[in-house]
Amino acid sequence: MIPILLALSLAGPARAAVPADVVTAADENLPEDQRMAAFQRVVANFPSLKGDLIALAAEEDGSSRQRWIAIQVIGQIPSDEALDVLLKLTEDPQPAIRAAAVQGLANTKTATAAAKIATMLTDEAMLVRGAAADALGALRDPSTVGDLARALDDPSNYYRDSSLWPRRHYVMAMGQIGSDAAMPALIKCLDDRDPEVVDAALASMKQIMGFDFSEGRSREEHIEAWRRWAAGQ
Repeated sequence: MIPILLALSLAGPARAAVPADVVTAADENLPEDQRMAAFQRVVANFPSLKGDLIALAAEEDGSSRQRWIAIQVIGQIPSDEALDVLLKLTEDPQPAIRAAAVQGLANTKTATAAAKIATMLTDEAMLVRGAAADALGALRDPSTVGDLARALDDPSNYYRDSSLWPRRHYVMAMGQIGSDAAMPALIKCLDDRDPEVVDAALASMKQIMGFDFSEGRSREEHIEAWRRWAAGQ
């Protein structure tokens, strides 16, 4: 919960009715255990709070922190209505809300969610692109490996020819998905100019294949061993 919450700013008073437990869960000045307990109560009481939560989630003038809580709760309640709400929120003007919607979609664990999240890998905001990669890693849908591989080379993930941090998350997501269809893209990453991308590729290849060549080798020797392995396939 914490990384995205830290990225949110307050956007003004909400016009939608805000349940008291949502206010508590969104209050960064309260202890984490108190906020989490309030969050769980909102989840448990979703049937009676559904209308308020959906209205709050869509309220662009509402508190971003409270909207984030509402979106996460909606994502934990499987239904076509919840899916529709979250899909609409991926178009929200606020990057943090789009990222929250991506997280919520991942919780629905549907093919529709995976396909939509894959399109968010090229969102204009790095926060959203990184959230999309993490969500695809959690969903583990092999059909999204190609989307992650293409996003690695997308111009939006470079600034003045320098690699940006979402690229590392794309590589890590490939490892979490666990499909050997990602191996060609990961082998290519061994020649990447970003050392964090290279290290993520090494970890992801081990995650997928169940072995690596690190024992008794330096980092460069390890990388070269993977290249030799790939050449022999």
